[in-house]
Amino acid sequence: MAGVDVGGPSARPAKSATGIKRPKHRIGIRIDMTPMVDIAFLLLIFYMVTTIFSAPQAMEISLPPSKEETVPVAESKLLTIRVDADNSIWWNISRDVPKPIPLDSLRGLILDQNKKEPRLVTLLKIEKEAKYNTMVNIIDEIQVVERYFKQADFTYSYRFSLAPFSEFDVQEMLRAKGGGTE
Repeated sequence: MAGVDVGGPSARPAKSATGIKRPKHRIGIRIDMTPMVDIAFLLLIFYMVTTIFSAPQAMEISLPPSKEETVPVAESKLLTIRVDADNSIWWNISRDVPKPIPLDSLRGLILDQNKKEPRLVTLLKIEKEAKYNTMVNIIDEIQVVERYFKQADFTYSYRFSLAPFSEFDVQEMLRAKGGGTE
């Protein structure tokens, strides 16, 4: 609440006996800020309680129980996607020569290859000089395919894995670009 401090009637005249005008007496005003602070905190608490927080979107990753354990996968059931230093995307199945593919066609390729071979495993290999954004975009495309398979009630789960870009992959990229041996 606000309050005004008003003194009682002044016994002093506005002018002194000598005729000099004295300054007027100021009235003190006091504003109580407590109700405004109460309302601000009530609103803050109200918005904190009623706001719906978005759940963080996380990707489920299955890790092997130990580093020594390996999972055998037939080469005919392995789709390898490689990203070179120029952020070009290359794909191949088994030991075929890698073929380039634009990012916007990758989803269709993964869907088609998985429909041909239901137990296909996608292996993603990215060179260190490639942009991080390219990897994120490819994993997003893989997640879209995974959601498609979940909605279609497939009896198996879509599988993909990340692997380091090795010397073998460098040779495969050279072979794909025509600079290596057949």
